[in-house]
Amino acid sequence: TQESTEKVFDIIYIVSYSLCVIFFSILFWIHYKLRKNFHPIFNFYLSLMLVAYILCDSFYVAYTIFGQFEDDENKSLSDSISSISYSYILPLVFFAALERLAATILVSRYECLRPWRFVIASQIACVRL
Repeated sequence: TQESTEKVFDIIYIVSYSLCVIFFSILFWIHYKLRKNFHPIFNFYLSLMLVAYILCDSFYVAYTIFGQFEDDENKSLSDSISSISYSYILPLVFFAALERLAATILVSRYECLRPWRFVIASQIACVRL
């Protein structure tokens, strides 16, 4: 019936998003170990993206689990945090792509640059959007 079908899909969501959390955590650990090989701005953006995805997916798993137990208070909080982190991720990916584009175009000069003003402005934009 419809209720059992919903439960099956909820279990699929829980398993798939839990796997995403595990894989993003492994990627974060690998990136942390190799961070000295990359430009500091790239490290910053990639770390932020991975942490944001880990938070977003973790709270989506919590949201789905709380939905199984009809715990509306925790379900609402998990949904809010998941939505906020996801809305942060979207502009973050855009600004990280801009930074990588600048690094590609200005390849000879970029290694000496530390465009922290761009990073600060992009973070303000991510929070405000």
